Amino acid sequence: MLKILVIIITIFLFFFIPQRTSDLGIPEKNEGIVEKRHLFEIHDPIETSVIEKVLQSKPSTPTSDSDWWKYPSEILECTRNGNNLLVLVNKKYKLPSTYAPNDLVKVSNSGLRRGENYYLRNILMSDLTNLVNHANADGIDLSIVSGYRSYQTQVSTYNYWLSKNNNNVEYVDTFSARPGHSQHQLGTALDFSSNEIGDALGDSFANTKASNWLVENAYKYGFVISFPKGYESVTGYKYESWHYRYIGVENALEMKNSSIILENYLITKN
Repeated sequence: MLKILVIIITIFLFFFIPQRTSDLGIPEKNEGIVEKRHLFEIHDPIETSVIEKVLQSKPSTPTSDSDWWKYPSEILECTRNGNNLLVLVNKKYKLPSTYAPNDLVKVSNSGLRRGENYYLRNILMSDLTNLVNHANADGIDLSIVSGYRSYQTQVSTYNYWLSKNNNNVEYVDTFSARPGHSQHQLGTALDFSSNEIGDALGDSFANTKASNWLVENAYKYGFVISFPKGYESVTGYKYESWHYRYIGVENALEMKNSSIILENYLITKN
């Protein structure tokens, strides 16, 4: 009789007394916002050895558009082929799901540290090699933490961040591109890091000597920052000090001399 009474009390407590889902190992509905982390680009596992939380802060300066992270209602195909160094890929213009570069090579060919597991287009290897050599000569250490990313990889990447952030689309859209909208699909975009921050991917890169060197010198080798500070309402993404795109030396110099950011430069070319 006592055993039966205990069972009845247990059932009553389980079904009629409220429980916090977090006590069961399930995040509360308003919990679980995950900071952006590096995703290994070729095989898709999370490479935890180089993970650093990226501060998902508000735009560094006020923007004119309070909905700067949103996609337009009408999405168009890119006006140039993905092989063109000046193709405009953003939240309005997307690459076909079938597009993939045909000249991908290992980044290690350039001498960039950690490049053995990443791929970029061969067209930029010579300039990337010069960039790495001159950085090393100036006492600057650089490494890579992200390179080419296929359309299908971007599907997995974007869905991963949605799953980690309670399907908060607007939040994820501030830092992760939807499939077809990522510059990484071009094979000419890469994320830099340095041994100064343990080869991590994060906002702390902006405070490194490596980042300062790139700001001053990367354009000389055809690389320009894609999402600069204070231009969230223009690019549609938060500031990323580590994300650079190759557009060729002559184009990068023209952009530099025009004193405009990459987004606006590419708009003039498309």
